[in-house]
Amino acid sequence: MEYYLNLQLKKPYIVVGDIHGCHNEFKSLIGVAKDKYGEDLIVISVGDTIDRGDYNLKTLLYTIELYYQKEYYEVKSNHLNKFVRWLKGNNVNISYGMQKTVSEFLALNKNLQEELREKIISYYEALPLYIVVNNNVVVAHAGIKDEFIGRADKQVKSFVLYGETTGKYTEKGFPERKDWTKDRKVDENSPKIVYGHVVFDEPYINNLCYGIDTGACLGNKLTAYNPEKDEFIFIKSEKVYFTFED
Repeated sequence: MEYYLNLQLKKPYIVVGDIHGCHNEFKSLIGVAKDKYGEDLIVISVGDTIDRGDYNLKTLLYTIELYYQKEYYEVKSNHLNKFVRWLKGNNVNISYGMQKTVSEFLALNKNLQEELREKIISYYEALPLYIVVNNNVVVAHAGIKDEFIGRADKQVKSFVLYGETTGKYTEKGFPERKDWTKDRKVDENSPKIVYGHVVFDEPYINNLCYGIDTGACLGNKLTAYNPEKDEFIFIKSEKVYFTFED
């Protein structure tokens, strides 16, 4: 059963963009954020913690560890969704970026594979589709429309995992995405919406929507946003881990 999480936080928190296996950058970001906001900081992830980077399983297991320590929350996302479907034995198209995660998994001994398979599947299946924080911020992987908030049906799941496309394709063969933030009507009661999925060079802010996937795996930077302070934290990528030309 899909659901969304209504989270009431009294501790400081940040929302982190798509990590994509950039483990070192993620750990550095948490360190900087804790220095800035305190050791009791809560980290919320927009998802896509794996694929494309060099430390995919390491990143995933670290997030699961933080989750069980009650320091971390995550929403469902398309990359982890696809990996979980593969772990279940479903026939999925393994892209180059996903192949890095699959290869890491297959390099493990069989006993460890089975142990992690169950651990990862149960972790992912318990994740919410999106998180409403303190009634004034919504975190969703690819974003969410105001009329979807409070729902957890198939239409909402499709939107929060994949966003909205035009039906056309870019020169590189990727689906052309609609900027759903342009049509949003906001007033004094509108929540901030923080999302990832679509890569920007810098955080994209429009109509109280904050796109914070800044291409960490592409050699740019990993971004976190503090909605309460309206502040960003950036960690420069250590290297280019992935390009769409591969």
